[in-house]
Amino acid sequence: MLGRLRYEVESESMNEVVKQVHSRIRSLKPYTVREVGDDIIKMDKNENPYDLPESLKREITEAAAKRSWSRYPPIVASELHEKIARYTGWIPEGVIAGNGSDEMILMILMSFLGEGKRLVVPTPSFPMFTYIATLIGATVVQVPLNDDFSYNPDALSDAFLDGGDLLVICSPNNPTGGLFPLDRLEDILERTTAPVIMDEAYYEFSRVTALSLVEKYPNLIIFRTFSKAFSLAGQRIGYGLMSPELAVEIGKVKLPFNIDVFSITAAMRLLENTGILGETIEGIIRERDRLIRSMNQIEDVTVYPTASNFILFRTPYESTSVCDDILRDGILIRDLSANPALRGTLRVTTSRPSDNDRFLGSLSRIMNERGRG
Repeated sequence: MLGRLRYEVESESMNEVVKQVHSRIRSLKPYTVREVGDDIIKMDKNENPYDLPESLKREITEAAAKRSWSRYPPIVASELHEKIARYTGWIPEGVIAGNGSDEMILMILMSFLGEGKRLVVPTPSFPMFTYIATLIGATVVQVPLNDDFSYNPDALSDAFLDGGDLLVICSPNNPTGGLFPLDRLEDILERTTAPVIMDEAYYEFSRVTALSLVEKYPNLIIFRTFSKAFSLAGQRIGYGLMSPELAVEIGKVKLPFNIDVFSITAAMRLLENTGILGETIEGIIRERDRLIRSMNQIEDVTVYPTASNFILFRTPYESTSVCDDILRDGILIRDLSANPALRGTLRVTTSRPSDNDRFLGSLSRIMNERGRG
């Protein structure tokens, strides 16, 4: 009781302290997602539904246990960089690993942006770029996608070449799943030395990459992650591929000891066992295509093309209520209605065949009931 009274007495002065937090931060809406219990089928966060094999998890745990946990991890994860280079076909000196792609986004944006600088982004797209750019005081220039959620390369190029300081392209784009044409990317790179980020978080599902352009265009930076195809969302490892000269400068922004020993060990073991993931990725692609075919047969459902492990779709009904109805069937998908450009749309992540069957049954029933109503 005394603690509560003291808090109430101090609340007025506390509010004065809160007011001193930078106005840019106070104006931001926190990034949130809907959380549910473990008894719900989660098809909302674009995760790989398959956990790593128990044998590999034991191997990772045992390898991490052999290292002293009282000592810092390497200030630069050089051994991990070597393995990423071998996996991607790039050079170790041009690799930077981070604590998830979010840290990579923070590092790159802090390196190029700030007050008076302009970030050019398509919209809708992955919101963390806009969020961090706003946080550090940059101006965000949003370029709408076409009505069918495909990219508008001409509009994006015009906006960037007209004084943009950094361009971000997600390919496949999240949450729409579309790819950006590589020939149009090269056209942009030919006409400017301003940096361009190609976020390829879902590369393993699309098999389309701009990596061959990095050697020719040192202003191109590629992002990838272990969170999706590599089943490592719980460990937080992302990485950037860029010119060695640029990696030296970006490396100055990276916080020291940014990746813990366990995550480094897990990522390295995965890169030594990529064959284990191959069948899983192929299975997800097959299930994604099956989902698309089946959803296209459900009345009142419009499915948009995707090269990723998720599917954007639209119904004529209010998306929040459709999402809630599906959740009542024990399945969580993503309601995207908070973004005006995505009103009426939802996103579903490809999961295991049995999960996908349950989702299809739920969506079909709900559309039939609403159609009759």
